[in-house]
Amino acid sequence: MKRRFYEAVNHLLGQEDVYVIVSCSILKESYIRQFGKLNDVYGQSLSFVLERAIFCVDNHCEDDSGRISAIVERRGKREDRNLQNYYEQLLEKGTYWVTAERMRNRMTCIDFKWKSEDIAGLQIADLIAYPLTRHVLNPQAVNLAYDVLEPNIFNENGKLMGLKIYPHRP
Repeated sequence: MKRRFYEAVNHLLGQEDVYVIVSCSILKESYIRQFGKLNDVYGQSLSFVLERAIFCVDNHCEDDSGRISAIVERRGKREDRNLQNYYEQLLEKGTYWVTAERMRNRMTCIDFKWKSEDIAGLQIADLIAYPLTRHVLNPQAVNLAYDVLEPNIFNENGKLMGLKIYPHRP
C-alpha cells in the first residue's frame, strides 16, 4: 500500500506544466556566519518567494492579468502578525528586484491557515519541501523525489529561479 501511495504521489507531482515550484531555502549556519544573529528569516523567505513568483507570472502572462494569492501555514499570533506586517511592507516598498507598484499589481492577498485545516496546497507544499531541502543540503546525493520535482521548478533560461538558496553558495 505504501509503495502504491508513493507511486501515485510521484505520478501527481511528476506531471510537467501542471504546476510550478517557487521555493526558498535559507542556510542558517551560513546566514549567521555572514550576517550575525538570525533575523526574521520567514519574512526574508517570503520576500524571495514572492519575487520569484512574480518573475514566474511575468513570464507566463503577457499582460497584467496574472495574480498571486499567498497561503502561509500559521505559526502563532505574533509570528503571523509579524509576517503580515512584512507582507504589507513589501507592498509598500517592494524589494530590490520588484518595485512596490509591481508587487501590488501582482499580489492579491496573503492568507494564514492552520495545518489542521488540511488545505491541499499546503499539503502539496509539505510533500515538495522535504525533497527540495534534502537536495539543497546535499545536492550530490541520490534524491529520486527531487528528480521527479525538478522539471516543475521555475526555470528561466536554464537557471532554476524557483530554487532560491540564501546566502548564495560560492
